[in-house]
Amino acid sequence: MVIPRSLREEAGVAEGTLMKISVVEGSRFLVTPQFTVDRDLVVASPKNAKQVLRELAHVVSELRQEAKERGIDKMPKREIHAAVAAARRDLRKSGKRTPA
Repeated sequence: MVIPRSLREEAGVAEGTLMKISVVEGSRFLVTPQFTVDRDLVVASPKNAKQVLRELAHVVSELRQEAKERGIDKMPKREIHAAVAAARRDLRKSGKRTPA
């Protein structure tokens, strides 16, 4: 699927980013960028893993700040409920549950 450049730039998504697509409310789609983590960095020595986690925390903090500045840090409850319902439907379809 090709997402127009203007929409990608508005959402702050880089070209080539993996996207997850879910069906929400019948014929509406929820498109969510997926982030990949280099497993070698995380499974490496504890000192390196701590540094990676620190950097990850910094990146998450920057993402939250950017969302706040752009006014996209809040979702209406209706959208949240729809996204949760879609995720639960996906879980039921796949039959996979994450351990609690």
